[in-house]
Amino acid sequence: MDSIQEAKLQLKQGNLNYAYKIIKDELERQASKEAYEILGDVLMEMGDFEGALDAYQNSGIKLKMGKALVALGLYKDALSSLNGIEGKEARKLRAFCLFKLEKYEEALSEISDVDDSDDPLLYKVKGIAEFKLGNFSDALKDLSRALMLYHDDADIYYYKALVEEQLGESSRAEKDIDIAISLNPYYAGTYLAKGRLIESRGKIDDAISFYGKAIFLSPSMREAYVRRAKAYMKLGKEEQALSDIKKVNELEEKENNSSNKDKDSDHN
Repeated sequence: MDSIQEAKLQLKQGNLNYAYKIIKDELERQASKEAYEILGDVLMEMGDFEGALDAYQNSGIKLKMGKALVALGLYKDALSSLNGIEGKEARKLRAFCLFKLEKYEEALSEISDVDDSDDPLLYKVKGIAEFKLGNFSDALKDLSRALMLYHDDADIYYYKALVEEQLGESSRAEKDIDIAISLNPYYAGTYLAKGRLIESRGKIDDAISFYGKAIFLSPSMREAYVRRAKAYMKLGKEEQALSDIKKVNELEEKENNSSNKDKDSDHN
């Protein structure tokens, strides 16, 4: 067995450090696109996405370059790398990039006829994009399908709860939010949603507590301050409400200043 095949075998078996040593030795002896591709695969598994990107660039494989760019959160660059590449995998990656860039209609268009019934990410992207576009029935169907395939994603439960909230299914929404919180107790949006749901049942004090948790995890979450201020007002706690309103105004001013700076830099 040659060194390239040995590196592939060790990678498949999860012996990443050994696979890395083998392929690095091979590259020192004789650099090849195949060796760089395997190096990229090893580095991706090791979590070194920048190193993987560099290796894939040397291999010339744009699809895998796109994967590394996605892992780095460089979605616009990934779209450029994936441009013109055909195939299901490339389309799913492009859809994911478009989804992360909040181009929901384009994301749905990219995967509208992709058939991959075993990929929870496909249904997750479709479901969240459909929710963002107001297609709640389709969103509920696709997010439910995603959960059938993968049960431990707080994000899916969270968005499924938001869909159910929109459809008036508050009891189901609250159950899904509770699961999302148990899966990821540091997800600020889940506490905001939980607060909304229990406030609608008249539990104002409990709602205030959940809004507070959302603010603790995400101090710039404007909606949490707005909702907590309104909840305080319902209880006649004007001083606390005014404090939250002041914070909302500060956040809005900060956002406006940031937006103006961005516009100025674009003009320059």
